[in-house]
Amino acid sequence: MNLHRLLKRENQRQLQLIETLYYSQRPRSSEELAEIIQCTIPIVLNDIRAINKQSDYYKVVRENSLYHFELKDNATLDVLISTMLTNSLSFKILEVLFYEESHSLIDLSKRLFCSLSTVQAAMNNLQEVLSEWKINVRRRPFRLTGNEIAIRHLYFLYFSEKKALREDTPFSSEFFHFGDEVVRSMIANNQLKTSLAQYNRLNLTFFISLVRISNEHHMTSRILRSTAINAPSQRSINNFNYFLRKEMDMFYSEDIMKESFWLLYSDLFLLGEEQTARVLETNPYTAYHYETHFIFAEKLSKMLVHPLTELQKEQLATILINQHLFHANTKEFISVLQDRKRECLNLLDTFHAHCVHQLRNLVIKFTEEYRLFKSPEFIDNYIYQIIATVPSCLTGLKQIDKTVNLLIVSSDSKMQESLMAELLRLSLRGNYAIHQINVKQLHSTSYRKVFEEYDIVISTSTFDVPNCKTPIIAVELCPSVHSINRIQKMIDQIILEDTQFTVRLIEKGLE
Repeated sequence: MNLHRLLKRENQRQLQLIETLYYSQRPRSSEELAEIIQCTIPIVLNDIRAINKQSDYYKVVRENSLYHFELKDNATLDVLISTMLTNSLSFKILEVLFYEESHSLIDLSKRLFCSLSTVQAAMNNLQEVLSEWKINVRRRPFRLTGNEIAIRHLYFLYFSEKKALREDTPFSSEFFHFGDEVVRSMIANNQLKTSLAQYNRLNLTFFISLVRISNEHHMTSRILRSTAINAPSQRSINNFNYFLRKEMDMFYSEDIMKESFWLLYSDLFLLGEEQTARVLETNPYTAYHYETHFIFAEKLSKMLVHPLTELQKEQLATILINQHLFHANTKEFISVLQDRKRECLNLLDTFHAHCVHQLRNLVIKFTEEYRLFKSPEFIDNYIYQIIATVPSCLTGLKQIDKTVNLLIVSSDSKMQESLMAELLRLSLRGNYAIHQINVKQLHSTSYRKVFEEYDIVISTSTFDVPNCKTPIIAVELCPSVHSINRIQKMIDQIILEDTQFTVRLIEKGLE
């Protein structure tokens, strides 16, 4: 589940329109866009005009009555997401709830420069959506309560996607500077190995946690018992304490320190070999889930032509643990607007459908066996993390499928026929074999009889073979991208159907 519903209807349309054009392999007509987004053509055109006024980083361009999306070289779709979050009333309310400075709807409407009824409607919508994650909106002051882990993670995602600037917060640059020192000291004292993304997550979660703590929202002490973590240096704590007391009226005690680094003290965020080893020795709950995920990594390894090393299995188990334990109390995957994993999988489905299908089956069986989450978002996230951690699996899975036999029927010279075969070899993926036959060789026999000996027939001229079970695709001597995509999809579909049949046989012990 995500927070798309918090956007106005026109913003939801605009987001869908931009994502459609951004990921489309070709420009689209206004009629196509209207059909995809399920609205009228005038509305599509109005949305395009609105999009082109939002930012200098991106625009929808019309050429020859077709539309495509253009981004500046140094920009991605995150600019669009940031703009929408910044301009959305519902997300402005979500941010106001974070600081807990409004005690009435009247105060909130004045702060956001809108009517009382508009704020009330947006607040009700926000409450309805957040309830899916066991999060509630409370009054006097307006604030979020409920699953504290989910709330802090939600704000981490929100501020990350909004690209919030520290200058826009009520805190000084010195507060952030010395807070950063505490985070870096924590990383150094525990010899944590963090990527830039992991560091940013730890850093932003640190400051979000301090705001939540200052407003009396605490986590239960029973989940902050990790003995695998060493505290930051006393020097960094002393330097930060002055600004913490001045700007938040708090003293950085041991309890607050553990809450500010709750990701580490709850053993929910494993970073580095030494920390992981200590956690597995001291936390039976994490150790159990690590073992189950390591077994999962071993199953994946057996599916690969080149098995994973022990270190790779450990890395994959650790990454999946970081994804899994985080949602243990929500059972619903938490996201805001941006979902790069879904779009990445859609793209991989186009080029590596066979691999994605096998991984999906593996993940689904894993979730069923260990009674983990079964939501589509959760499963997609696991597949994405596997591919990101072991990218070689895209082309390194063992071939348990049969060879797809392609027959090229050419009316051209032998030289041109060989050229087309070579172009197909360079363009197509999967377990397939190319066979060639000239039209002259078909005169003495039935087209249908010959064609049905193969899985796909590719011809350079028009063939009409009634009742032929084998699909026939006519292409130019130099196949277009559209033709290549059609052939590729047919190959993937044949492999997919054959793999499903083979897997069922194996599972029933018939093979």
